[in-house]
Amino acid sequence: MVRSVTCAVGIRAALFAMGCISSVCLQAAQSGYLDAVKADMQEFTTHEFKAPADSTWVGSTDEALSGGELSTLEGFSQFLRSKSPGSHIFYKKLPQAYQEQLRTDYLATGDLERVKEDIFKYTREVKNK
Repeated sequence: MVRSVTCAVGIRAALFAMGCISSVCLQAAQSGYLDAVKADMQEFTTHEFKAPADSTWVGSTDEALSGGELSTLEGFSQFLRSKSPGSHIFYKKLPQAYQEQLRTDYLATGDLERVKEDIFKYTREVKNK
């Protein structure tokens, strides 16, 4: 009987401690989570994702973005060549205005798949001129 009471008290204490710890963690993370959700919602209206500052809920940006590699057209070209060599072949054949638009679009959205689709769209446009 004493053993089961001691066990029950120990379990309750452990559950209480876990509840307190998870409550503190949840409160600390909730603010960052809400900021990330708000940023995600704004993306639907602005078509541009702006990560909230100091949010642990938003994944880290590509190392190329944080390193400033994409600040030039040549840097973006090298980045694209490393990520998608096939798309890069078509990208290099596009006029500079299209290349700049693709770089700007990528910096605004971070969506490489969309940029690759646009490369082929612009390639068809240039071919049909």
